[in-house]
Amino acid sequence: MLKASGSYLSRLGKDGRRALRKLNAVQVEDVRDALRKMGRMTLRGVRNRRVAVDFHAIPQYHADKSFLSRIKPTKGTSWGLVQAAIFLLGRTRSFLDVIPVTVKNVAEGFKAVMEVIVKELEEDKLRLVMVFADREFAVNEVIRYLLELGLDFVISAKAQMYKKYKGMLQDVDVSFGGVRYTGFLCVRHGSGAYLIILRKEDGKIIAFLVRREIDLHDAIVLAEMYRERWGIENAFRSLEEFRIKTRTCDVRKELVLVLLSYLLLNVWFLIRSWRKVKLWEFSVSLSNLLDREVRVEQEHAFREVKTPFP
Repeated sequence: MLKASGSYLSRLGKDGRRALRKLNAVQVEDVRDALRKMGRMTLRGVRNRRVAVDFHAIPQYHADKSFLSRIKPTKGTSWGLVQAAIFLLGRTRSFLDVIPVTVKNVAEGFKAVMEVIVKELEEDKLRLVMVFADREFAVNEVIRYLLELGLDFVISAKAQMYKKYKGMLQDVDVSFGGVRYTGFLCVRHGSGAYLIILRKEDGKIIAFLVRREIDLHDAIVLAEMYRERWGIENAFRSLEEFRIKTRTCDVRKELVLVLLSYLLLNVWFLIRSWRKVKLWEFSVSLSNLLDREVRVEQEHAFREVKTPFP
């Protein structure tokens, strides 16, 4: 299957169809267990235990919606395979767990999903201290749930939430991390959260929702912390570059392949922690290594069954 990484399994012909049939014997939970075990092994070797939790959606076109959730319309569909990924940030990176999300509306089912995530974090002796989320989660159900928990959060605001305030920003002149900010506003939002608006030197607006009222300095720090999420976003890009795709009608097989891709990506992260190697180089090298192992096993089996003529 590694020969099809980044493309469709069908291009391998008979070998691709054979690999797809073998997925019948692979269970989703078995792949998740392997992923968690590898993540925990990695976690034991690091001191800086900063993790990011984010959602990743892969567009799907299956008639069977049993494993699918609604996503924002993309590539001609509003359904997809959604995963909640717990990702270790820092020099040593790893997916600690990938939780398939099967609720039909992720924002509406946010509470149920978060309860599972918190449980997983507690098992790894990690504590959730702040939630960062994209603008699709800037809805009352999510915000009220986080306010009830008393949990700090930074949720990117939708344009309609802040457009009427753009002319009310207080003029400021502050530089931080190479970015110059020229405007700031903190105002109570109808959801019960506080809306933070920052204007950059080029006029670009950064707006997000937080739990409590904050000053300019804290707003800039949170904006920088939100930007750190790109560690997991880059990991998702690597996943899409590496992921093995199929045209199967079996959604479960598609999910198994997605989780296997996360697992193999973890192997690459581990190798990259001590040696620089590009993703495509890793894929080709691992594929060649496995091919050699298969050939050796086949030759060994052939020698065992071969009998001399009398």
